[in-house]
Amino acid sequence: MSTRGNTPGFTLLELLLAASITVVLAALMLSVTTVALRTWQRTQDASAMAMQAKLALDLLERDLQAAIQRNDDSGNTWLAVDVINDPSALAKHGWLTASQMKPITGESTRLVPVSPDGAPRLIDARFGLSGVWLRLMTATTETTSDAGVPHAVAYQIARRPVSGPVSAGNPAAVRYTLFRTCLSGAATFANGNDLAAAAYKALANPGTSADPLATDVVDFGVWLYVRDGSGALRRIFPADNADLNYGAVDTNAGGVGKPGPAVGDVMVRILTGEGVRLLEAMEKSSSPVVRPENYSDDAMWWWSVVEANSRVFVRRIEIRGAGW
Repeated sequence: MSTRGNTPGFTLLELLLAASITVVLAALMLSVTTVALRTWQRTQDASAMAMQAKLALDLLERDLQAAIQRNDDSGNTWLAVDVINDPSALAKHGWLTASQMKPITGESTRLVPVSPDGAPRLIDARFGLSGVWLRLMTATTETTSDAGVPHAVAYQIARRPVSGPVSAGNPAAVRYTLFRTCLSGAATFANGNDLAAAAYKALANPGTSADPLATDVVDFGVWLYVRDGSGALRRIFPADNADLNYGAVDTNAGGVGKPGPAVGDVMVRILTGEGVRLLEAMEKSSSPVVRPENYSDDAMWWWSVVEANSRVFVRRIEIRGAGW
């Protein structure tokens, strides 16, 4: 005769408990993995932004340290800065202005912001719709044949599709990019020494020969200084939030000149990867995202998103070629 024994097994309660523990552990693992991925992404973003900023600021430092400024008594402009806050003028600079973009209200023209302690801080400044358009004469070497020969150089931001034509019909993603445009020594010699002359209008639009220094640069600005008798720095540009233009002209030129700067503070604001994604959604011409109710206008919303998802890099540069 055979005896049937009891077969061991799991109760329904035990199975439910095991499933619950498995779900909790999976959720914890997912949370840990998500945090690790986000941390890795932020580290990658920070590294990429720092590398781009270093490249741009290194070139700016090289050009500004070799800037040419002369006492020529002829009223030539040897260095010029313009803050452009008019969308219609940006067509000359190769901008795509057909869709929503950086606001042009007073939110964007805080050239000399005041911090809570009462001192102006460049890190908080906003340089208009397109940042500054900086032009200067520099003796930096571009090619062996042009070694030591003056070059006309321009730095500016352009808002363009990442590929294809600058047109509203181009579906490519749009980016803000900092460009450096440099004319050859021969072209600079032929056009003369006055950066305000019409001959240098080509510097307004960074074409195919321009170098894109850094992508996703939504602001670019400079503060310029001279040294007083004691050697202390005195800011000559910008004087206030309404000071949108500066041209360094020999002060002996009929008494109407402006001094060439001895020192410049330069800043670039670069978006994080998340900032790029958010700004692209906000500025998309077709089905843009709706502004949250807690922002009173688009300008405040745009800048709140940008400042929360970008980093500002600043460098002080000695302009050794100051000639007056």
